Amino acid sequence: MGKKALILMLALMFVIPQLLGCGIKNALPKKEVPPLDSYSSVVVTFFNDKPTEKYDGLTTMLSNTIGTRMSIKYEDKVWSYDQSERVCPVKAKLAELNIRVGDIFKDHSLATSLANVLQADLIIIGRLKEPKFTEQRSGKIEYDMSEASVVGATRYYSIYQTAMLIADFEIIDPKAGQVIWDSRIIGYKKYKTRYRTGNPPLLESEKTMLADLRKDLSQKVTDILSPAVIH
Repeated sequence: MGKKALILMLALMFVIPQLLGCGIKNALPKKEVPPLDSYSSVVVTFFNDKPTEKYDGLTTMLSNTIGTRMSIKYEDKVWSYDQSERVCPVKAKLAELNIRVGDIFKDHSLATSLANVLQADLIIIGRLKEPKFTEQRSGKIEYDMSEASVVGATRYYSIYQTAMLIADFEIIDPKAGQVIWDSRIIGYKKYKTRYRTGNPPLLESEKTMLADLRKDLSQKVTDILSPAVIH
């Protein structure tokens, strides 16, 4: 086997597992959002891939954050989205129609019914995966003051945490009953904290990490949609 062929084979052995591990869809460049300037009324809504009470409020919070940002940027368009458990025009209309958001994700023809009652000509749906949190303690001393300290061994250790929220998006044209754009967008944050020997480790709370994920994902979604929504 030639040297070049060997190098190519080794490169493929490294790259392919990376693609499969991340998901080939994520490894490839994201699709560009098609021009949306002809649409005037937009619905923004989310649902959890696996219903759970623990993260039930996350769908409303994301709808409110993204809907608010987009409505401020583009005041000439009507934006319909749930703002709270009490102010939830989309959820209310879905209940009247006896339709779940997940049903529309599976059967795009149902988007027409929701669009009619909300007088919308575009629907943006996000399907949320359950948030993932990791914690790793290196066990290595990062800062050693044992010789300088008069109170004994004073060493600092680090804890690494990550938080990830995956959302699969579809933009549906209800008149045509078809998807005009879809993509996976990932909210991600990482944290590093240090703690001293003899003290309890200080960890970022799940509440804080969820708030950070919501901000990160909302910003990414807004950035992707903003260039496409033209006055």
